[in-house]
Amino acid sequence: MSGDYWEEEVFSIPPLAALRKTSAPDVFDWLELHFDFAGGKIDWSRVSGRHEHWRIDDAQLLAASAAREICARIRPGSVVEHVGDGLSPYGVRFTEDGAASVTAALLEVPEHHYFLAEDRAWIVVVSFEGDLDVLDRVGT
Repeated sequence: MSGDYWEEEVFSIPPLAALRKTSAPDVFDWLELHFDFAGGKIDWSRVSGRHEHWRIDDAQLLAASAAREICARIRPGSVVEHVGDGLSPYGVRFTEDGAASVTAALLEVPEHHYFLAEDRAWIVVVSFEGDLDVLDRVGT
């Protein structure tokens, strides 16, 4: 093994291996342009749109809840972008096909996860501390 466990052992096996890679800095630049941050996280008290928050201490329930929220928002033919703020070596894109299993696999990486609709109509953020935030944006 040459070094990067996450790239070689996580992102190189299904269901993540076939995902299209994207530029994580481009997504983070967009997030920073459109949201206020406090303590390295989106300041949810200052967002516009419909925001919901849950604190879920069970990792399996958190992953299932995040997958449910993402799958409920994916429109046929649309794309979801994912970036992680720590160990993920790059961003990835996926569609509704296999979205639940892709989401679960991504959440195995211990970091904060940002799932965004390609048109930025919604955002699902999952923290490794057990926070699940969903924002349906108004006027995207």
